[in-house]
Amino acid sequence: MTRAGGRAPIAIVGAGLGGLTAALALAQRGFKVDVYEQAAALGEIGAGLHISPNGVHVMRALGLSDALDVIAARPRSIATQHYASGDVNFENLFDDEFITRFGAPFYSFHRADLHALLTRAAHASDAIKIHLDHRLVDLVELSEGVTLKFANGTEVSADTAVGGDGVHSIIRQRLHGDVATEFTGHVAYRGMVAAEDIDAASIAGRLNIWVGPGKHVVAYPVRRGELVNYVALIEEEGWVDESWTVKAEATGLKAAFEDWNDTVRTLVDRTRDGECYKWALLGRPPLPYWSSDHITLLGDAAHPMVPYLAQGLVMAIEDSWVLAAALSAEPDRAKALKSYEQARLKRTTRIQSAAWEQGQLNHAVGRDARGDNFNGGKFADPGWIYGHNVVEDFPL
Repeated sequence: MTRAGGRAPIAIVGAGLGGLTAALALAQRGFKVDVYEQAAALGEIGAGLHISPNGVHVMRALGLSDALDVIAARPRSIATQHYASGDVNFENLFDDEFITRFGAPFYSFHRADLHALLTRAAHASDAIKIHLDHRLVDLVELSEGVTLKFANGTEVSADTAVGGDGVHSIIRQRLHGDVATEFTGHVAYRGMVAAEDIDAASIAGRLNIWVGPGKHVVAYPVRRGELVNYVALIEEEGWVDESWTVKAEATGLKAAFEDWNDTVRTLVDRTRDGECYKWALLGRPPLPYWSSDHITLLGDAAHPMVPYLAQGLVMAIEDSWVLAAALSAEPDRAKALKSYEQARLKRTTRIQSAAWEQGQLNHAVGRDARGDNFNGGKFADPGWIYGHNVVEDFPL
């Protein structure tokens, strides 16, 4: 169960952004890590994402700060805007004062760029091994550890197994059985637009959120500003496929936004061929616990959330740092995993709830009384989110 050189390896299931960040955090603290990925090759679909200051602290502590600067876009603010007029009703500047307050900037990324960065960092570590074409089908917890069984016939043993296997987590299913899901009534469409194909002034280097009755649209620069990523969130029945890889025709969005402002209509119209995806947002109740004696969860496997506060990835990044710190501080694995869970459960549950509430506020604009005085919702006071620094709370 041990590799040469000391501690028993930790098995992470899933080589996505959360799984790779966890591997790097664990390796930094002296653990050997085996990452098992079901795909035959590592890669990510074209999509955008954000890392707010609370996540940037972790990436800096992992030694990735310079690499992030190379691939990131730096939006100058987050702004919410009226769906029809496009008028800004709230703006929070990501300026020097913001950086001083929270200790780090706000980044936007193309998902593929960030995944490639983390993959390179993992391959560069002697403590991390990535095993492709390993789709987990079962795991058995024993008194001394865990046996993982894969579709290719491989069985491996590990002292600890970490479920970084996303919203459809097999490990979560083994811990909790089939967790009930409920369609939220919201469907997301995600597309990419070349920056040169849209009036730059209409995006203005911001993280833009246009809010309106039953819908909202988010758009922001990625890949150093070369591309604009947009996500259109619509209250729509009849679609329950919770997959990021199902392609859709952007032309189907035109009717949904025909009475919205010119910028939104242009984003939809200029979507790059083959780069629009559609998925249903399914709700899951917060889990009462994440861990057993030798198994735990992180990221979407533990606390899937709607993307309305742009904290899904960042919570996985925070999870990764705290998990590594807990395992390093406590030799008893069961106690360490429980300590990690206790440190994270309340915060992630609160953000799950707040993210859903943000979506309701967005969609009330132009529809009911809640939207009459919309002023950014939860983005108006993000201190409790961005001001949380797990690196300070759990130092190396």
